[in-house]
Amino acid sequence: MSKKLCTDWKAGEDILCCNANWYRRGPRYDCLLFNSADASLACARLRSLIRCKLPSGRIVDVAMVNSMRRSTWRSRNHWDGSVVFDEDKGLAFLLIDHVIRGALLAPVNPPPASKPRLHFLVDVVDGDMFLRCLNADTHVCY
Repeated sequence: MSKKLCTDWKAGEDILCCNANWYRRGPRYDCLLFNSADASLACARLRSLIRCKLPSGRIVDVAMVNSMRRSTWRSRNHWDGSVVFDEDKGLAFLLIDHVIRGALLAPVNPPPASKPRLHFLVDVVDGDMFLRCLNADTHVCY
């Protein structure tokens, strides 16, 4: 009998919402981290989930998202390790296979007039999130 040499620290699943009227309280569109060739830490806001059945019979799950790009904007009380994202207005498609996990992004309040869609990445939700985002420029998420 072999012994398991490594521990899987991943949670079993993330439940992400994308609903225009979530429990009749208004819209709720959760954010997520995904693998990207362009950025080591890529975020997006989930707008819709789509299941496509191809003529070959293969089923492909796709997410419609608002992409977010890292912003150079800094708040007056900038702290070390702060990561800010600017949410795009346009929609894009993302294969569900590229989604890593859910992410918590808090809107900058009050937002600067020139960039009304800025969000801070909250990486202290749990220890795993902090470890994944600590070295965003060099760390690869799996």
